[in-house]
Amino acid sequence: MITSLSKRGQANVKDMPPLVHAHFSTVGDMYTPDENPYGYINMGTAETHLMNDEIIELLQKSHTRTKFNAKHIHYDHFHGSEEFRTAIANYWQTVIFAKGSPRHLTSENIVVGAGCSLALEMLATMLGDPGDVILIPAPYYSGFIDDISARAELTVVGVHCSENLSRNAFESALSAQKRNGKTVRAVLLSSPNNPIGTVYSAAALKTLIDFCMTHDLDIISDEIYAQTIHDPDTQWTSLLSLVPDDYLHRVHVTSSFAKDFALSGFRTGFAISFNSELLKGMQALAYYSAVSTHTQALLTEFLQAPELPKIIENSKIQLHKAYKKIEKTLNELGVKTLPAQGGIFILADFSSFLTESKFESENHLWKRIFQELKINISPGQLFDCATPGWFRICYAHPLPIIEEACRRLKSFDK
Repeated sequence: MITSLSKRGQANVKDMPPLVHAHFSTVGDMYTPDENPYGYINMGTAETHLMNDEIIELLQKSHTRTKFNAKHIHYDHFHGSEEFRTAIANYWQTVIFAKGSPRHLTSENIVVGAGCSLALEMLATMLGDPGDVILIPAPYYSGFIDDISARAELTVVGVHCSENLSRNAFESALSAQKRNGKTVRAVLLSSPNNPIGTVYSAAALKTLIDFCMTHDLDIISDEIYAQTIHDPDTQWTSLLSLVPDDYLHRVHVTSSFAKDFALSGFRTGFAISFNSELLKGMQALAYYSAVSTHTQALLTEFLQAPELPKIIENSKIQLHKAYKKIEKTLNELGVKTLPAQGGIFILADFSSFLTESKFESENHLWKRIFQELKINISPGQLFDCATPGWFRICYAHPLPIIEEACRRLKSFDK
């Protein structure tokens, strides 16, 4: 019975998002070659398991190296300690900007919170009012809907614009929203794109910047997978490195420790901005979702560890091997895949396996793969794919697990 709840309270009484539900339905029965050979293989959750041992070992070293004192057991700034925000700024300076860039990140550009989702929610709250619209290149990560809509109450509108971020597609989407009486506040994108793995070129990003500048829109660049670029011929570029000086305050970056560092359980994310007013508001919002001072101290040391760069580079090598293996198997099965240069997922077209070209048939196929093969992958409808039959497959697993998943897929009977 929920009749005693407010309307707002009743709106929160709902099931877990599909991706989250699928994840937790497998965790108690996971595949291992020896102990549980018939268990689930979870290729639906965007987590990397390729460097678990190395990261755990580095965390242990970092914990030993950390000089804990009284300040690490008491309150600190709720938007992140000075030391932690400085460590983030120093590390991401080299991720975002080229060596010698005149732009410099400092602790004042950083707001820390409990995960990248929280950083996105805070940005949505600061940039828009309930009912306002944020445009997103489609297909897009389904979690963006919850991040932007659940509490900030903004609306996500997908724009099918190709890897070139077509100006015409965005102009059409903006015009359609204006005709509907809606206010568009910003464009949100992820590069590499989740779920495709496309790394947007500098030229495509400049096209988007020009569109946003013309229409006075902010840009939120989710760069949570910036260090997973495994294609050796691909150059990743941050939006913050491209935007003109007079529009720098309108571009905001989000990231976290969840993907590049395999620390999703640490629930530590952040936003980067040069907009002092927006940052001040986010600092106030961060009061409700601060990261523990112990975690901040540990991650400060972790970011400065001399072993970390080698772990990141090795992760990229392992990612590329896993990607090529799953791509080859899918293509041999007649399943077309879109090329991925980064990220930890591949978008695969299983439309030939559908009984009819409908999303109901796609959902039925997903259930069959989940129940018969015990493989969790994610149906494309969740990501606003334009046609039925596409599935996102996360491949950031050790090769023996990838090989077992491939064996099961080869055994699947249409």
